[in-house]
Amino acid sequence: MPTDTPAANGYVFKQLKRLGLSDALALQTAPMVKVQAFDAGKRLWTKGNEIKHWMFIIQGLVSASVPTTNSESTPISVYGRGAWFGEQSIINRKPSFADYVCLTATEVLTLPAAQFDQLFVTEPNFARFVAKLMAWRVQKTSETLTLMKLGNPCMRVVMGLAQFAEALAYRSDRPPTIGFGEGVEIPIPQNTLASLCGVSRTLFSEYVQQLAQHGWLKLSYGKLEILSIHTWHAFARSQREDSVNKLNASIQELLELLRTLDAA
Repeated sequence: MPTDTPAANGYVFKQLKRLGLSDALALQTAPMVKVQAFDAGKRLWTKGNEIKHWMFIIQGLVSASVPTTNSESTPISVYGRGAWFGEQSIINRKPSFADYVCLTATEVLTLPAAQFDQLFVTEPNFARFVAKLMAWRVQKTSETLTLMKLGNPCMRVVMGLAQFAEALAYRSDRPPTIGFGEGVEIPIPQNTLASLCGVSRTLFSEYVQQLAQHGWLKLSYGKLEILSIHTWHAFARSQREDSVNKLNASIQELLELLRTLDAA
């Protein structure tokens, strides 16, 4: 989708309008936005380097991963289609806190950091969009930290999957206030999902197999599909609204809770 075609220009204009820009400003900004395509495994940014563009995913998945020993990386967040990312480092004028790597073939829009800064300072609607985006991500990060510090492996997997489904279904840019369809496909190997949930591959497999046996997941080679997404949404909401965090539930207790929520 070259940016000089009418179709591409119309797509860019539409995405800029969603950020709160006026028609005139969206038209003025559109030529600065470029379309780029990357193969799976391509590193978009490296930890410790400057982030020079704010990015929007047209198609694909991108992981924010922290390099660890033995040349491996631990994924800490995943961004799917429709998600903007990179704003934290641009606003704070700090180097990237992670490696950003394409998990699948990925196509993105790129907005220069300088233009992002100008819009953030001068356009209240744009700043409001970015503020809501960051507030939602801070909440997700807080939930993840709570799970990693206090939750047992079972809760990490089940709540982690619920969070991941939200991130893809809601495009990682708004809180869960709208409905979505019956299923969300996650085309990522289970070892990557296990790392995102903070558990071993063996434990992750044990719990997802039980979830699949009870009809909450569908497993196939190299991907996983979360079924009855409205019930997972209700599960995540119940965890957020509960006055006391119950982070040591067994898989049997969580399966029963999912059944109860599904029947409600």
